[in-house]
Amino acid sequence: MASEKNKKEEHSEDFEDYSSEVVAVVQPPVEKQEDIVVKPMEEESNNTSIQAVPKVKKKIRFPKVIFNVTDTQYPVIKAVGKKVFKWRLTYELEDDWDLCWTDNAVQTETLSRMKPYQKINHFPGMYCLARKNYLGKGLMKLKKVFNKPYNFFPKTWMLPSDLSDFRNQFVQNAKEKKKVKTYIVKPESGCQGRGIYLIRNIEEIPPGEHCVVQAYKNKPHLIEGLKYDLRIYVLIAGCDPLRIYVYKEGLARFATEEYVPASAKNLSDICMHLTNYAINKNSEKFVFNNDENNFDTGHKRSYTYVMRHLAAQGHDTEKLTRDINAIFIKTLCMAQPILSHNYRSCQPENYANNMCFEVLGMDILLDSNLKPYLLEVNHTPSFTTDTPLDKSIKKGLIRDALLLLNISGKNKVRIKN
Repeated sequence: MASEKNKKEEHSEDFEDYSSEVVAVVQPPVEKQEDIVVKPMEEESNNTSIQAVPKVKKKIRFPKVIFNVTDTQYPVIKAVGKKVFKWRLTYELEDDWDLCWTDNAVQTETLSRMKPYQKINHFPGMYCLARKNYLGKGLMKLKKVFNKPYNFFPKTWMLPSDLSDFRNQFVQNAKEKKKVKTYIVKPESGCQGRGIYLIRNIEEIPPGEHCVVQAYKNKPHLIEGLKYDLRIYVLIAGCDPLRIYVYKEGLARFATEEYVPASAKNLSDICMHLTNYAINKNSEKFVFNNDENNFDTGHKRSYTYVMRHLAAQGHDTEKLTRDINAIFIKTLCMAQPILSHNYRSCQPENYANNMCFEVLGMDILLDSNLKPYLLEVNHTPSFTTDTPLDKSIKKGLIRDALLLLNISGKNKVRIKN
């Protein structure tokens, strides 16, 4: 109320105050009857001009956006569509929807059947980034060509195809009597840390197993003695040309056990070496942050907290941000030819380049020198909001992503007509 009163006082200064004065009402003089002259209609019409009445434009009411949420499990996505944008939600695939959000990959057949005004939240062919074996294979090819510019991910082997080269690593180390190195083994596809383990001997990998092996970063940057990684969200709004947006906020996910460099004794301690939230939240030491006004505590914190923490220690966070953004650009450039080919094959006449979009979760690890490394790319990142931090960040992420897409019922009417 105080602010409204101040606003009224500010506006009132632009006008003079007449409230304390008495204003006399003056009546117009009444003409005598003999002074009144009645003119004929013809004479009056000659002296008057007829003005055209301006046409009043009818306000066009465009239909509400129909948001198809049949294939998503996340309430926050439905809430943003219904409460923030006032869209109509539908759970029928056959409806003439404007926007579809699905938690699963989109096939080329789906995109081919879509109408020009419809949008969907995945690109066909995103497996080239989402599957760890395709991501590793693509980045390793580019590293052989460009070398140092693509030195932002750990050295990677795809087994069993790269088994002989991977075995040579152990042979070479034995000849040169170097320290035994640690490697991290991941399934070709999967998420939430399932199936990941550390090894120091090649014999620990089952023969014939299809997996991705990477050199383990044994000296990560620590905060409060804990290892952590960054989940940063990237929006791909178009593939030809490539349009990329990086969300200003993200998550920092901490391990629950104090970090000790990998050795034969602690390889099985996944709560020390892995930062996945799905793994660490089951630890007795995990601290949930339920404070809506403080996102700087617990084992899941905000991305801005990490940047503030690093800046307070005297690190150049602007350079770090540029290095991280460069990783995103180089990684997505690897996928662009595949995405563009699939998109143009399905929608050759869509020159607006606006029927598909994708919100990616990019996982970044910082080493002790604050050099960023790409760990993996998630094309279906979790939008679970079980903490105030998750709800705040993910709700804002989805809202801003949908705002950038410029979705409205006007587009459907314009294209149909």
